[in-house]
Amino acid sequence: MKRFVAFALTCMLLVCMFPALAETAPSTSKLITDEPVTLTVATIDNPYTASPLTPDLPVWKYLEEITGVHIEFETYSADQYVTAMTTRLGAGVELPDIIDMPVSFSDAYQYGKDGIVIQLNDLLEEYGTYYKQTLADKPKLESLMKGLDGEIYYLSTVRDEEMASGPYGWVIRKDWLDKLGLEEPKTLDDWYAVLKAFKEKDPNGNGVADEIPMTNYSGLSQMLVWGNVWGLHLRQSGGFYPDDNGVVQYEFIDERAKEMLAWLNKLYTEGLYDMEAITNTRSQFTSRMSSDIAGAAIAWQETTTTWNGALKASGVEDAHWVLTAIPTVEGYTPLLETSGMSNGIISISKNCQNPKVAMKWLDYVMYSEECAKLMTLGLEGTTYTEENGEITMTEFITNNPDGLGPVEAVRSLGAWQYFPFRLYSKYVTLLKMNDPEHVERAAAYIPYIVDAFEEGIATEEEMDIVSRKLTDIQTYVEEMCTKFIINQASLDEWDSYVQTVKDMGIEDVLAVYRTQYERMNAE
Repeated sequence: MKRFVAFALTCMLLVCMFPALAETAPSTSKLITDEPVTLTVATIDNPYTASPLTPDLPVWKYLEEITGVHIEFETYSADQYVTAMTTRLGAGVELPDIIDMPVSFSDAYQYGKDGIVIQLNDLLEEYGTYYKQTLADKPKLESLMKGLDGEIYYLSTVRDEEMASGPYGWVIRKDWLDKLGLEEPKTLDDWYAVLKAFKEKDPNGNGVADEIPMTNYSGLSQMLVWGNVWGLHLRQSGGFYPDDNGVVQYEFIDERAKEMLAWLNKLYTEGLYDMEAITNTRSQFTSRMSSDIAGAAIAWQETTTTWNGALKASGVEDAHWVLTAIPTVEGYTPLLETSGMSNGIISISKNCQNPKVAMKWLDYVMYSEECAKLMTLGLEGTTYTEENGEITMTEFITNNPDGLGPVEAVRSLGAWQYFPFRLYSKYVTLLKMNDPEHVERAAAYIPYIVDAFEEGIATEEEMDIVSRKLTDIQTYVEEMCTKFIINQASLDEWDSYVQTVKDMGIEDVLAVYRTQYERMNAE
């Protein structure tokens, strides 16, 4: 009897131990699938050109190891992606399994109604574990995804306030300012004086008038950030924004936009703005910033680390790019637009043979905090260490051997891609804010941060109105704004320009956006 009792107790003990053993022992089970599955994914290529986006990068190898899903990328450069993918979506054949959608919410929804991408409601209900957790935290997210019929055809991740974690703003060569005995500019008048000095007083000291006082890439897009000085929302929100009464307006025909264009025209005419700014590619821009010829730009703060490293490696020992104050102009309150709540949208194509696996993989990659940490901070032991919940970035981030800034450093391993993942400000801050100067300068931007405009999904009737009119309006507006800046059109034609925009139907588009805005905020 004693032997039986002892045996029984032993069995009970083993049964109790098994769960604990399962928790502590290494597991061969994968998070998504134990049977290897390959999915094709279309997205923008790694902007860190030395490490194009491939499944062989360390972060993606680790992700495959833990999920059981192998990813084959179909990539394009940022300036080619929209054209390439909209062409493929329009044809509707030979599509990858998963598509980083280069279109608006409404257009992505319409691709679903047309059968190009699949409906996700049932898959989300069954496999959207992390998605549901995200909705509990970000309830407005679903309003960006669900049509009036309740159908969902794409997933959107969310970002916490990234701007507060590493701002996108005005950067300047402080060493040039110091050399010329100038203070950091604050007002537009200050900026004019500084840029003029950069052009005329040889701050790089080579005896050649080769300085480019201010530059940018992406043409008009980056220039539009100057609209923030006048309280405009032109770049991220496309000029659509509710006024103080909550009524959506189109700010590209606002008198403040005319003032901004007059300012940019003045800089361009006097050679204070890069004469190639409209056509500069990212690589051309990076070359300028990493050479001893550019004095100012609009960029993410963390990229100053890379440029400083490149300049010092070339012999410019005192190189010091810094984020400086948002410019001000009398009579206006400046602002800084966020990138919006959405961090990109993803659909599963009709050609996907493993939609369940695709959804489980997307749910983990796009919505889990575990993967957000991986995609932001990189690999534990390489880019950071963690002890008792305390995370410390390694020298690979804080003093990268190749002179890369924090984001470029993790990108070289495959993290921080354009492929959507959730951005948590706590991880973004850990990555970007390792320099006390960065922390101090970023803090000065926080009071100016405002949300970008997000209109939600349109009805088919609303989409018809917008699709028929807005593309032509945007093309005309971009063309005219560019011409106003580079002296191909005079601002004396402003009233005619405004009237043309009205004649093209901007009020009809505004009526749609006002309805969508009211509908989304009523939910």
